[in-house]
Amino acid sequence: MEPPLIVLAPGPGYEGMLAIDSLYNDRSSGGLRIAPDLALEEIRELAREMTLKFALFRLPRGGAKAGLRLAGDLDAEARREALEGFGRRIGPIIRAGLYYPGTDMNCGFEDLRAVYAGAGLSIGRPTDTAFFTALGVSQAIQGCVQALELPHPVTLAIEGFGQVAAHMAAMLPAEEFRITALSTIRGAIANPSGFAPDELRGAKADHGDDLVRHLPGTDLPLESLLGTPADILVPAARTGSITADAARAVRARAIVPAANAPYAPGAAALLHDRGVLCLPGCLCNAGGVFGSSLADSGIPPGPIERLFQTRYRALVRHLVAACLPGRLSPVAVVEAVAEREARARGGRAPAGAPPAGLPRRIARKLTRRAARCLPRAYRRSAVWRQAHRALDALEADFREV
Repeated sequence: MEPPLIVLAPGPGYEGMLAIDSLYNDRSSGGLRIAPDLALEEIRELAREMTLKFALFRLPRGGAKAGLRLAGDLDAEARREALEGFGRRIGPIIRAGLYYPGTDMNCGFEDLRAVYAGAGLSIGRPTDTAFFTALGVSQAIQGCVQALELPHPVTLAIEGFGQVAAHMAAMLPAEEFRITALSTIRGAIANPSGFAPDELRGAKADHGDDLVRHLPGTDLPLESLLGTPADILVPAARTGSITADAARAVRARAIVPAANAPYAPGAAALLHDRGVLCLPGCLCNAGGVFGSSLADSGIPPGPIERLFQTRYRALVRHLVAACLPGRLSPVAVVEAVAEREARARGGRAPAGAPPAGLPRRIARKLTRRAARCLPRAYRRSAVWRQAHRALDALEADFREV
């Protein structure tokens, strides 16, 4: 399989990087991740995860990811200059429509606006992908709980209580779920009685990552969060956070990721052998791309939420129920489906490969331009129908397990 296209874009005070894992319809998409210790390998893995996610839900784009290694203590002006500088360096790729950046870890709306400004483009307020990611994760949790027939209240341990986890905590019914442990980069805390949703929301709004120092409970070593007893473990932090060593310490009945690519090599297989049900990130957190694509097409939040509460939740429930009798791994099942769909699309974009022939590229662009000229209501209807067809296809795939 061909390697992804890697673009290194260093600048004053920062190291920028972009991995385009695949192109579909001559475009790719993925968020911009910002961290002081970001490695190129993490960006490569995330770009591949985006390819699998888009292929799984039959979304018409390839997978990519951008990264910025940036000190966390920069003042606002220095941060903006770095973001604009990175945008200028990858501007030709953005302006050509080959890559569309989005929000991601430590990259908010204003950060994204600065990147586009550096590329010479302006954008409105982007869709809140964290909300739709949380919508998918919350429904995946409920589908998993229904398939496993876990008694209420179901206990949750959350690694990385950020924007996605905060949205998710508000979405889960308080009478059915109890968050008993959580962590941020500032530490970890446990409370067997659970944290009240209003309490979490207020602490997050007032203190950010320092909320762990303002909640009632027992402080935990940060590295012990993954081994905290709970029915469901929700990794919502960095790529590969569940290492083989961490997998041996996990005491949850199931893992439902909010993070992309949370399992380090061998960890999912080890957990499966231990009897821990593992769901894949490319399925559970796909609301960030699947739900957002519907919202970007003009479909109101209400119908999107109902789609996830009904069809998407049922999809996860059917997958788990189908895997349990034969002790199959949902991670292996879903990734096989996603890899098959990615190969059917043409797989990865060969590094340094010439573009498609001019007539083919012109035809593609004319087709997309003509589609934009259609009435907005027709385009919304077409996107809605395509979303249902994608879920139909996934249901058929999972029935064959």
